[in-house]
Amino acid sequence: MATNNDKQAKPESGDKRRHGNSFVYIGTIVLLVITVLAFVFVPAMGSMSNKDNSLTFGSWNGKPISFVQGGYFSTQVQQIKAQLESQGYKDSGDQFFAFQVWRRAFENTAVHLGLLDLSQKAGISVSDSFLDRQMIGNQAFVENGVFSKRKYREASNSFKLSLRKEIAQSTLKQRFVSDTVGFMPSDAETAFLKGMAQSQRVIEYVAIPFSAYPDAERLAWAKANPAAFRRVRLSKVTLSSSRKEAEQVLAKVKSGELSFEEAAKNHSRDSYAAKGGDMGARYQWELKGELKNESDLDTVVAAPKGDLSAVYDTLAGSWSFYRVEEAATEPDFASADLLKTVTAYLDRNEKGRLEDYAVASAARFATAAATSFGNAAASAGYVVKETKPFPLNYGTALDIGYFSLLGSLDTADLPELKGADRDERFLQAVFSLKAGELSAPIVLNDQAIVVRVKEIKNADDGEMGLLEAYYPTVVQQGVSSELASSILASPYLKDDFMATFSRVYSQAN
Repeated sequence: MATNNDKQAKPESGDKRRHGNSFVYIGTIVLLVITVLAFVFVPAMGSMSNKDNSLTFGSWNGKPISFVQGGYFSTQVQQIKAQLESQGYKDSGDQFFAFQVWRRAFENTAVHLGLLDLSQKAGISVSDSFLDRQMIGNQAFVENGVFSKRKYREASNSFKLSLRKEIAQSTLKQRFVSDTVGFMPSDAETAFLKGMAQSQRVIEYVAIPFSAYPDAERLAWAKANPAAFRRVRLSKVTLSSSRKEAEQVLAKVKSGELSFEEAAKNHSRDSYAAKGGDMGARYQWELKGELKNESDLDTVVAAPKGDLSAVYDTLAGSWSFYRVEEAATEPDFASADLLKTVTAYLDRNEKGRLEDYAVASAARFATAAATSFGNAAASAGYVVKETKPFPLNYGTALDIGYFSLLGSLDTADLPELKGADRDERFLQAVFSLKAGELSAPIVLNDQAIVVRVKEIKNADDGEMGLLEAYYPTVVQQGVSSELASSILASPYLKDDFMATFSRVYSQAN
C-alpha cells in the first residue's frame, strides 16, 4: 500500500506510454501489485515495545512507534534503504536521504499498527490450527522440500514465538486489506473505460500566446493612462505597533531630533529599513498596493523633492510615512524600461485585454486555416505542433507513475498543452471533432489555441486486453492508498517524528 512519501521524486524512468513487449508490461504490473501490498507481508520480528523513550517517534492509539533493533520499524528502515539504493539512490550520509528512509519507515509502521487495530475491531482472528499449518510450511523449518523436525527442535522458543506472531499479524492485515479494498468492476464499467481508451486522437495545433500583444498597442494603452507610469523615488518608514507611535517618530524626524535614515534603521519594520528606508525609483502603479486609500498615494507622488508625508494607513495594517527623494517625472514613451513596466502592468492587471487580442487572432487564423492548416500557419508565421495519439483520459486518472493504463497526452515537448488533460473545455473540444475538423479558439496556459484533429486512431487489441485485465489492480492501488492515507490522518496517530528524527540525526552527526 502506498503512503504519502511514496510520491517522492524518482530517477528518470523514461516514456510513460506503453511500448515494446507485452510480457515486460505484464511484469511491471506484477511488480506493482507486489509493491502495493508489500507492507502486508513484511516480517515483524520482535516486540514493538521500547523502554528507551528517546527513540519513540509517536504512537498509534497509545501503542508506541519506536525504533528497536529487530522490530518492525528497524526492519522497515533496512528494507526501504535497500529499496532506494536498488533504484539508484546513494546513501551519502546526508539528512535528506535519511529523512526519506526514516519517514517512510515511520509511516509504514503507523499503517502496520493501524491495520492490526482495525482488523481487531472488525473481529478478525487467526486460528491456532491455521498458524500450525503455516509454521510447518515455513521455509525456516523446511529441509529438502519437507518439514524438518530437527530444524524445528533446534530453533529457539523466542524465534518460534516471534515467527508465529509475525504470521498472525501478516494474516490479519492481509485479510482486512483484502476485505476492505477488494475490487471487481462490472462489465459495464470496464466496457465504458475500453470505449474511452479505444478512440485516440492525433491533433495538430497552433498556439498564440497572450504575450503576442503588439508593443504598439501596449504603448498606446500607456499613453491613454499616463498617471500609472509616472516615476518617483521615495524612502519609507513603516511601523506596525500603532498610528500614535508612527506619528511620534515622524515628529522627531521633522524636529531634527532623529534623521530619516535613523528612524528607518531603528524603528521601521519593512524590507527597506536596512537601507535607511530607500525604496529606489518606482512607477506609480507599483506603489498601488501600498496604501489603504488611493488618494493618499496621489498626494505622495504629487509632492516636491524633500517633502515629508503624513502618516498613512497601509493595506497590510501598518502605518507608513514617506520622504520624496526625487519628484515624480512623466513617462518617457520612448524608453525601453517603460515598455517593460507597461508589459508587467498589463500582465498583472489587464490580462483580459491580452486574452481578447490572442483569441481574436486565433479566430482569424481558424478562418484562414479552414482550407489548409499548414499553409495558413506558415503565412501567419505560426508554428504547427503535433501530438502522439492519446485517448480521453481526464486527469490521467489511471496514470500510476510508471505508465498510464489508459494512455495519456504526452506534453513533454509540448509545453503549450501542459495541464490540457485536466481542462474540460480542451478535452470536450478535441473529442467532439471529427477527423480534419478545426476547433474554435481554446484558452489554455495564457494562450489561445486552435486545434485540428489530424487523425482518429483505434487502440490495438493488446492495449484493450491489458486494460481489462489490470484495471481492478490499478483501482485497488488507489483504494489502498486512500486506506493508508486515512490511517496516517487519523486522530489515533500521534506524530512526533520530526522532533525525534532531528534530535537523533543531530546526535549521530
